Amino acid sequence: MRGTALQQRGARCLGASPRALVRSRTALTRPASAAASYAPADQASTSDRNDAKHNLLDLVANVNRGLRAGTYQRGLIEEAQVAVEGFQGKELDYSKLAGKWRLIYTTANDVLPILEAEFRLGFGPLQSLFNLPRALEVGGIFQSFSSPEEGVVENIIEFSTPAGSCVFTVGARYEVLSGKRISLVFEEARVGDLNPSDAAEALLAPALLPRGSLQHRLLLGIREWNARFQFRTAAQLASQIATARTSAAAGYLLSYLDEDMLIGRAVGLGGSFVFTREPEHSSAHEH
Repeated sequence: MRGTALQQRGARCLGASPRALVRSRTALTRPASAAASYAPADQASTSDRNDAKHNLLDLVANVNRGLRAGTYQRGLIEEAQVAVEGFQGKELDYSKLAGKWRLIYTTANDVLPILEAEFRLGFGPLQSLFNLPRALEVGGIFQSFSSPEEGVVENIIEFSTPAGSCVFTVGARYEVLSGKRISLVFEEARVGDLNPSDAAEALLAPALLPRGSLQHRLLLGIREWNARFQFRTAAQLASQIATARTSAAAGYLLSYLDEDMLIGRAVGLGGSFVFTREPEHSSAHEH
């Protein structure tokens, strides 16, 4: 398990996890505007690097993965991000890439509308007046990488509604092109891991009736159902997944990578992504 204080700070940014995470008490010694004062990567101390990372995490803590960030705040975050990227050498240690990474901030135009849809469907006047559940809730957004030798990456988005929850996944192949750049070829999208709410389950198998084999098979079939979609172009992907690109073999610049933080920049459509590593024991449904 690789859970660290930094991972806890990153998970806190999402507000999606039910676990109470204790915030680090480390005092920040440099503001975002002081990005240029950090030492070059080959001269950086561990303390300087951690200060820069903590500063970035603090700035993205309450912006709902970028949706609530105003122009001025986005500028501060960009400076803090560049400061962290300045500690990266000319090449990544790709052995650190494998694992599951949680998105904590992005400027990508193909991701923010997903979060905007949650906001528009979740905070209407009737819902506020009657304290109704949100029609759509976006849970964790992740990238899960295998080793470079295997070359598999999955983009994962968790959704929930009053009727239940599901997971949308897009699988891709990736190939290391250079010290910091990889290419992505998207292959398949799928919807699965359906988990009906108590109310939906009651409609399917009412508690007043005996739970026979038919009801049991129905509920089991729903939970194990998976819909798979093959597609060949990134245009089909653009409206559905967090890291869509403009060509079948998309470019992705990994500008920073260490044990618990990953920063990427899309090549083509643009947009940056800041991730923190998920603990190895966490499941797809833990927020």
